[in-house]
Amino acid sequence: MTQRELIEKVHDEMSGRVPFAEVVRRISKVIAQEGETNFRTMFARLEPASSAYVYAYPGDISDGPWDI
Repeated sequence: MTQRELIEKVHDEMSGRVPFAEVVRRISKVIAQEGETNFRTMFARLEPASSAYVYAYPGDISDGPWDI
């Protein structure tokens, strides 16, 4: 799954605003569902995806504002 697909999947499942930590948890859950179990590989995908999510959908995050 590409980063864009990952972000869209998490965004589509979102209902209302949530804290950034919840967004990170949901992204990591989707990565784990793909079968990724190596922490370094997961983190290598999680960090840029979470940053991209904040940039793409800042309105979904309740503990902003974000200045990226």
